[in-house]
Amino acid sequence: MLTEQHRLAIKDGLRGLTNPVTLHYYTPDVASAATLLERALLEEIARGSDRVRLEVLADRWDSAREDAVGIARTPAIVVSGERDYGIRYYGSPDGYELEAFLAVTRAVSDGRSGLAEASRAMVARLTGPVHLEVLVAPT
Repeated sequence: MLTEQHRLAIKDGLRGLTNPVTLHYYTPDVASAATLLERALLEEIARGSDRVRLEVLADRWDSAREDAVGIARTPAIVVSGERDYGIRYYGSPDGYELEAFLAVTRAVSDGRSGLAEASRAMVARLTGPVHLEVLVAPT
């Protein structure tokens, strides 16, 4: 269940969002204890700011739909703002990951990456698509 610490982290993490953000939650059609908790957390995040909207897609796997948005598996969270930046989050953004997830939500709202100028210059030199996955251990 969500704790007061969760609620405070969400309130602080979403304070001052500049633009709307949509969390598209792709979840299996058969809920599990883990996906129910994940959905409750996402609902709390959406309640935390009038600039965050949660869209739940709890259907059978539709490979054409999932391919169109770049989802490899469910559950998955697509974080998008004025445009889709390609952010796909797999797993529950709970524990230590909550603050990182809220930071991503803020960056999408602001339309900025948070990368240093040198990093942005290096990324600008890329000539093709890059697939990057960051894996974290459960907390």
